[in-house]
Amino acid sequence: MQETPKDGLRRGDLGWFDAGRRARIGMPEAIYAAGKSDAALVEMIDFALEGSGPVLVTRFDPSRWELVASRAPWLAFPGIEENSDYVTLVARPLDQTTTKYVAILAAGSSDRVMALEARAVLTALGVHSHLILDCGVSAIERTMVALDEAHEAEIFIVLAGFEGALATVVASMVSKPVIGVPTSVGYGVARGGETAMASMLTSCAQGLMVMGIDNGFGAACAALRILSVR
Repeated sequence: MQETPKDGLRRGDLGWFDAGRRARIGMPEAIYAAGKSDAALVEMIDFALEGSGPVLVTRFDPSRWELVASRAPWLAFPGIEENSDYVTLVARPLDQTTTKYVAILAAGSSDRVMALEARAVLTALGVHSHLILDCGVSAIERTMVALDEAHEAEIFIVLAGFEGALATVVASMVSKPVIGVPTSVGYGVARGGETAMASMLTSCAQGLMVMGIDNGFGAACAALRILSVR
C-alpha cells in the first residue's frame, strides 16, 4: 500500500485504509469483512497489522478463518467454532486503564452475536463490559435483576428485537446514557427489526439513543465517545 500525504490515509491495490483514524477520533478503522474478496480482506488486515494499535474486523464469515488465522493472535466474538453467521475479530486489544464499564443487556439469547459485536469493540479499546443475556421484558422480573446487577455501569447498551421494549424500560429506570440497538429477531410484523427500531425511535423514555438494526458495532463506538468526555 502507498500512503497519501493527508492524515495517514493509505491506498492499496484493492482499497483504502485509514491509518490515521485512531489519532483523529480515538478509534481505529474497522475492517468490514462482508462483501470483500479474499484478496481485499487480506490486504486490509495485513496493512492494519503493520500499525501498533488494536485491529478490528467486523462481520467476518468464520468459513474464511484459514485466510487470517496465522496473521495474528485473534480474539473472536463469539468463538470461531460456535457456528455463528459472523464473528468479530480483535487483535492487539488495549489494556484496560479504567474501572468504568459498559453494561450490555440483550433481551434474548438470539441477540447474542450482535451483543458480542459491541463487546468486541469495547474490548479492543480497553473498556470492560458486562454482558447480560435473556433479560427481556417478557419476564420483567429478570429485567429488574439485570438492572440491579449492572447498577454501577457508566453506559447501557440495550439490544432487543420483536417490539424493542427493553430499551424503553431500561432508559426509564437508569440515569446513565442508554443506547438502544434494535435487532432483526422476531416473527411476522417484526419485519427484520423495523418494528423494534420504530418502537425505540418513538420511545417516551427521555434521551434514549438509537442505533440502526443489528448495529452492535455502532453502539459500542457511541459508548466510547461518551466515555471519552466523562
